[in-house]
Amino acid sequence: MKQRSLGTFTLLLATSCAGAPVAELSRSESSQLFDLLDSDRDGSLSPFEALDVLLQVSQEGALTRDTLETFLAQHAEEELADRRDFFEMADTDLDGRLVLEELPGGFASMMSSLDTDGDGAISWNEFRLADIESDELLARSEGAELHVELVEEVGEPVRLEGAPQDLVEELRGLDLDGDGIVTPQETVQVIREELAGADFEVTGEVAIMRGVIGARTPARVLELAVISPGVRTIVLTEVPGSIDDGANVRAGRYIRQLGLDTHVPAGGEVASGGTDLFLAGNHRSAKPGALFGIHSWDGGPVAATDLPEDHEQHRLYLDYYEEMGIPAEFYWRTLSAAPPEGIHWMTEEELERFGFFTDGTPGKE
Repeated sequence: MKQRSLGTFTLLLATSCAGAPVAELSRSESSQLFDLLDSDRDGSLSPFEALDVLLQVSQEGALTRDTLETFLAQHAEEELADRRDFFEMADTDLDGRLVLEELPGGFASMMSSLDTDGDGAISWNEFRLADIESDELLARSEGAELHVELVEEVGEPVRLEGAPQDLVEELRGLDLDGDGIVTPQETVQVIREELAGADFEVTGEVAIMRGVIGARTPARVLELAVISPGVRTIVLTEVPGSIDDGANVRAGRYIRQLGLDTHVPAGGEVASGGTDLFLAGNHRSAKPGALFGIHSWDGGPVAATDLPEDHEQHRLYLDYYEEMGIPAEFYWRTLSAAPPEGIHWMTEEELERFGFFTDGTPGKE
């Protein structure tokens, strides 16, 4: 598939959204629409965030007031249902409360800020109203958890001097002010920067990708296609995973629909969601020494391996792999390869077995 030019891509949007004009929305509806379009929840909109959402809406039919109202209602209903399912999975004793001290450590750390009345538990009402997708919430919880882990391994304060040799390089990257001590504020800031999402650096026909895949990534792929239509290949140099499975799948589908190739250079590392994004390439290649990591996933209180094989939560990636021409066997291998907190670096035999490279030759362009 040839890459679409700016003109063709714009025409695609125009035709997919053709229909009667959208009437003026009410203030309430406009607020809901803004929140929907603001995928990174930073309080401002980019045209490519809007394009990402409008492409999703256009799959339901012509872009009319009724289509938008239906999409908004369905989105709100699905989001509430997903929250309810998540809450009920965590509420193992079915008392309608998530007692913080009974939750897994990392999950408890994230959820603690939602306990607005300070009673040591989270009610459904507290959970329902919370902005649980906030990057700042994730940064604070993940940063705090990371610092606790470092204290357990190094001691407090977390000093580079005297730390185990295999941790020194990691600690140096976390010591933002270079004073030889890693503080909780620094671990939160590092996570905050990671959550800013993956970036693309364009050089000729190549876009070098680095960072974590997040809510902004689909819009950035669309922006890449429109602003830099000469790009043919996305080179994933260090893409350690994703924090938004739905966004990861959408970004992958855009890459495939736009006919972009993917490549991992020697020394490049992709893992988890980064590996999944690589599989979207129209032509997929890598240099010897490129690493591809896989592991199981968890959803806070529940892990993928806890669910039966016919559970609907497996479908997101099973459907995605089918679209990308990757056997379903690969998905089940990711679940058994390593736990969510671990990583398995795939062997050459595995890369070949699951058809990672379109020329059928692992490790070569």
